Order: sequence, then structure tokens, then C-alpha cells
Amino acid sequence: MNIDGLFTSATPHIANFAQQQVLLYRHDPRLQDYFEAIQIDGLDTPRARASKDRRAHGFIQAALAGACRISRFQRTSPIRADVLLCPSPYFSRETETRFFMRTLLGIARTGATIACLLPKAAPCLADLNAILDAENRARQVHFIDPLGGLGLLQRPLMRKAAQTRGRIAFEAATDILSPHGLEPGEDVLPHFERLAYFVEAWEQLLTHIEFDTAVTRCHWLPLCSAVSRSANSQRRKVITFQQGVIGHSLDAPVTASTYVAFGNSSSAFLSQMNRRFFDAVALPEPKVEFISGGCLFDAVGALPDQFANKTLLMVDVPTAQSLFYGVRAQTEALTRLGEEFLAFGDSTWRLIIRPHPFWNNLDMHDCLDLAKRFPGRCEISHPAWPLDDDLRRSSATIGIFSGVLTVASASGLPSYFLQTEGGFSTGDFACFQDGQMFMPNDALQQIRSIFRDPNAYADARATALRNGREYYANGTNLQLDATFFSRTISH
Repeated sequence: MNIDGLFTSATPHIANFAQQQVLLYRHDPRLQDYFEAIQIDGLDTPRARASKDRRAHGFIQAALAGACRISRFQRTSPIRADVLLCPSPYFSRETETRFFMRTLLGIARTGATIACLLPKAAPCLADLNAILDAENRARQVHFIDPLGGLGLLQRPLMRKAAQTRGRIAFEAATDILSPHGLEPGEDVLPHFERLAYFVEAWEQLLTHIEFDTAVTRCHWLPLCSAVSRSANSQRRKVITFQQGVIGHSLDAPVTASTYVAFGNSSSAFLSQMNRRFFDAVALPEPKVEFISGGCLFDAVGALPDQFANKTLLMVDVPTAQSLFYGVRAQTEALTRLGEEFLAFGDSTWRLIIRPHPFWNNLDMHDCLDLAKRFPGRCEISHPAWPLDDDLRRSSATIGIFSGVLTVASASGLPSYFLQTEGGFSTGDFACFQDGQMFMPNDALQQIRSIFRDPNAYADARATALRNGREYYANGTNLQLDATFFSRTISH
């Protein structure tokens, strides 16, 4: 798959990953369920070797899965619902949990019945049940723990079946990719096994849930991938949502009939990428309706003119995979820019450094050193603190490709995407090219200008709002209400 014009990077890893996707999908579309594992490759670990035991593993896996399925569902009647809802299987991020709750309640308020794949341990379950009870909608929703309900006999069978399924997929991927010098690292196997547990869970549930429409958080997330793929292959309606900034080709292929993107920029970009993917695998491209919805989780606000704050918010790269994206030179340039902003700027200027929860890109030692060298003018925020707080006390933001920049821009805060020669870029940000993407020296000059001149600042705000409204439909948050779901489910 040719990524020219889609992504640029200082390393070949993004291009290699796109080629891995094509080779695996061409061999077996079900291997799409493991694309996420492939892109987690540490890249600097020993490469996996082809295996000769795959056929034997296949017999073992089938026997284990069959025994678990018979034991688990022999006395269970199928569940019938209008909508199957599959959220992200992880509930540690508050914004994602709120997104899921809004989605479930929005669907329920259409009057549809719902089979929802939700772990019993999900922290939001009690709140959901209370709201459903209060609205007299509890009978509409059937919660199903995809990995729960297993007895003492079933648990080890399920665990071993999933582990064997993951090993088979890993060995298949290694065999397919090795002739092309693209074999995964040995450290990827545990990720295959992790994803296989969700695939196995869904394969066992598949014949016991009847539904017309599947709504998944994002078609490549764990569990969501298997649900989207199987429902899509059965020509059922599948509605899925953009997970975040599209930083590489993981979103292709789109296994959904309706894809809800942030806005026109992402819709057009993903449509182009999806078309290239199917051209590369020499298969007809399935029809996908792309909807521009707006911001899905972080709140887009209406920030006033904050010129007087004299504070720059510097945000970390939203990933722990610096090597994969090839952003080392950019993160170093970002840290230097922060230092020069403080050292040679006005004494009233302040810098807030907001790290990503998995801080791995901005050099922590250098950032702490800045805070020590410029006490009272440089502080390190915390990713657990509300983003709104950092945005309200800043005058502008700068980073590389964090979603914080897009939210800030749509909220009216001048925001800049730092570039370097041959560095990382994504076509998902095409709408910010005009007036918000700069090389380091130009970025610093632009920031100095808007910090000193209120008219320049006002112009920068106007640019940010214009581009942000292109990235997020109408510059607002998506209303996940009954009106939205009535339209998308029945369309």
C-alpha cells in the first residue's frame, strides 16, 4: 500500500506496517483482528521465526474451543436484540467511559433493544443501571460479559483456546511476512494472545446473539474488530466511530457500513486511504458511508481571547511509540523551542508542559530541568488533570500531532503543529496546513509575534477557529442522542 501523500516519517516503519497489513489481509481477512498487535512491535527486539507446528496447533485450538463452547452454552437460549453494542473493552479512561454511556443511552432512547458487551466489573455499570431504571428502560438492555460467565472447567479451556488461537495467528503472520523481510518481533506474540482472547470470546458468543445492527466504538479496537468484521461480512449494518487522530494506516480497511468521523478532513482522508488499501489487495472496495459528526469525547469549548494569559501550553506526543513514528527529532525540537521561548522571551511569559499518560517522548529530565531553571515560569502539568484547566490558562498550544491541539484549535486557542525536515506528518491534519504548521524557527517566531501583538493574536485565533471547524464538523461535539441514532441506525 502506497502511503505517499498520506503520511511522512523519518523512519520506514509506517510504510512497512502498511505493507504488512496488505500482505496479511490478502492472505486471510481475519488477520485484520491482529493489526493492532503488529503495530505495537518494539522494532528493536529479535525477529520471530517461522513455525512448523501450525496445523497441530489448529487441531488443539478447535478441540479446546469446541469443548468450552458446548460446556458454556448447552443450556443457553439465543439473545435477540435490535442493536449489538460493543464499546472499547477498557474502562480506565474517563472520557471513553462517558462516550460509551452516552452511546448506550442514546440508542436506548430510540426504543431499540440492545445486547451490550460489557464486563460485569465495568465501573460504570451501576450508574447505567440506575439511569435505565429511572427512565424505565432496563428491559431494553441485556448486558453480556464477553469474558465472563465461565465455570471452573470453562476458564482454563477458554484461556488455553485463546492462547493457542493467538499463537496460530502469530505463526501465520510470521510465515506470510518473513519472505518479505517484514516478520514481527518475538515480543509481539503476547499481544496476539491478548487480542485472540477477545476474538475467541466473540466467536463463542456469535451464534448466541441475534441482532440487526452492530454499533462498535472503533472497528480496529480489541473485540470491536472481530464484531465489526463478522457483522460486516454478513452484510449487517455496522456503525463505528473514529478512535482519534489518524496517525498511520491502522484504520484501513474500514469494516463498517457507516463510519462516523470527526469532520470532513478525516472523512476525506480515510476514504482515500481505504480506497488505496483495497487497490493494493486487489479487491473491490465495499461501500462505506462517511459521516462528519464532530468531536466525540473531549469537550470543544468556546474559549475567549486569552492573549493576557501569556502562557504557552506544550503537549506531548500521544503515543509511546517514538521509534515507530520517527518523531525523535521533532520531540527534541519541541523541547528546544520551549527552552528558547523561556530563555529569550519576555519575563512575563510562562510555559506549561502537559505530558501524555504514557510519557515516553518528551525528555522528562530536560523538562524537569526547565522547571528548575525557570521557577514560577515553567510548570509540568499532569495528564490526570482536566484538559480544560490547562486550556483556560493558556494563550496558545504547540505540539506535534496530539488531539489536544485539534480540540484547542476548535475552541479558539491558537495552536501549532511542529514540523521538521522529513519528520512525521499525517494527512488527517490537512485542514491545519494553512497557518498552523511550522518548522521550529518559524513556529517560535509566530508564537513570539502573537504573544506581543494583540492583533496578530486575534488573527491567529480566527485561523484556529476556521481550521478547527473543518476538522470537527461545525466545530462542535457530536450529540450522541436519540435523534442521531434514529437517523444512523435506520438510514
